[in-house]
Amino acid sequence: MTIQAVLFDLDETLFDRTGSLRAFLADQHARHPALADGEPDAFIDRFLVLDRRGRVRKSIVYPKLLTDLGLADPVLADTLVNEYERDFWRFARPFPGLDELFGQLDARGAKTAVVTNGRTAGQLRSLLALNLDRMVDAYLISEAEGVRKPDAEIFLRAASKLGVSPAGCMFVGDSPDADIIGAQQVGMKAVWFPNGAPWPDDTPGRPDAEIASLRQVTALFDDWN
Repeated sequence: MTIQAVLFDLDETLFDRTGSLRAFLADQHARHPALADGEPDAFIDRFLVLDRRGRVRKSIVYPKLLTDLGLADPVLADTLVNEYERDFWRFARPFPGLDELFGQLDARGAKTAVVTNGRTAGQLRSLLALNLDRMVDAYLISEAEGVRKPDAEIFLRAASKLGVSPAGCMFVGDSPDADIIGAQQVGMKAVWFPNGAPWPDDTPGRPDAEIASLRQVTALFDDWN
């Protein structure tokens, strides 16, 4: 069947969340005298481990981070959490090729959407910071939708909003379980953007295709059509 729509995950797919986080955390570390005695890299690297690619709330991450660094301070932890929620979006940057990709898909008449898990306020800030609200035809955020990937409903809802059958969609994402298996279960072609991560041994199946950069998406779209 002809591919008529391309759907994307947000974090670590269109949004270079790890690169953006490193820039934000370096700035945060530099601005707080209480952190000055420690190495910035230790602060950043430990945060990334505790954060688990965004799956752990920052109200849990920061207190544990400070404790692990020997700086347990509930007041400072609250300050860092509030800064994250208020300012992280200012450091948002996309993966290379994002603007060109959406221009190419638009030229081919493809419908596009973002389907992301997460809290509405934070994910919406990231979408707006990257101008994705102007590039895509629809975006679905799990908190606002009341359902999250890999639940079939959120994929079906996205296809419906675009007016395309699931079989006419390809989904691009970084999570084997939430994105790849989730999309395949409703009949979408699934494209894995691993960013160096291995396919988990306990995850069955494989993606329909794998890419190393966003610049490869258009070629796949053309090949499958």
